Formats: sequence, C-alpha cells, structure tokens
Amino acid sequence: MFRFVDLVTQGLDAASVRHKVLSNNLANANTPGFRRTDVDFTNIFQQSASMHINTTHPQHIATSRRRGNGIRVVQDTNTSIRNDGSNVDVDREMVMLMENQLHYQAMTDVITRNLGFLKLVIGEGR
Repeated sequence: MFRFVDLVTQGLDAASVRHKVLSNNLANANTPGFRRTDVDFTNIFQQSASMHINTTHPQHIATSRRRGNGIRVVQDTNTSIRNDGSNVDVDREMVMLMENQLHYQAMTDVITRNLGFLKLVIGEGR
C-alpha cells in the first residue's frame, strides 16, 4: 500500500512541476521567440518500477525510496512556430492546464481514500 502511495506521490510531484511549466508557457505566450516547454513523464514510472531497498535484518519492514524524481522538463520542437518565433498556442495550453489539474485532483483523491482506509483499519483495531 505504501509503495502505491509513494508512486502516486511521485505523480503529484510531476503534476505540480507540469502546472508550473504550463503556467510559464501561458505567461510567455506573447514573448517573441519563446519556445514552449513541457514535462517528460517517461522516466518517472520506469524508475519507480525498479525500486528496491536492501534490509540488514530479515524482519525489517521493506520500504521504498526515491532515486531522484525522474521529472524532466523538455523544450517542444515539434509544434509550428508563429511569425514572432513563439510556438505557444494559448488555447492548447489552457486545455493542457485543465487536464493536468484534473489528474492532480484525481491523484489526491486516491491518496486520501487509501490513507482513509488505513485510518479505518487502525481505528477498528483498538
């Protein structure tokens, strides 16, 4: 369960960084020559799938740890450039920002429910 919460927490971190990146794109939409950036998620979940920690005693509780956040901000070179040299499409950025917000809210809901179940189990054990 805690590995799952840790994985979702990494997703929350990535969504937070993506929100900042998309907001920066919107803030610089009319800046001549500005190139939009986005977050590359490919390394985040590949890295978390290979996590392993060694314990010094067989009765130790296995935990997970992060080996860096794996969040990488990349410049978008695939979109067309406007006459002023910028490649920011305000409508597209707004849609991506709203989509990212929905992902963030869904992930916080998942963590809240999982920790709520844990609280319920601990409370019933008294």
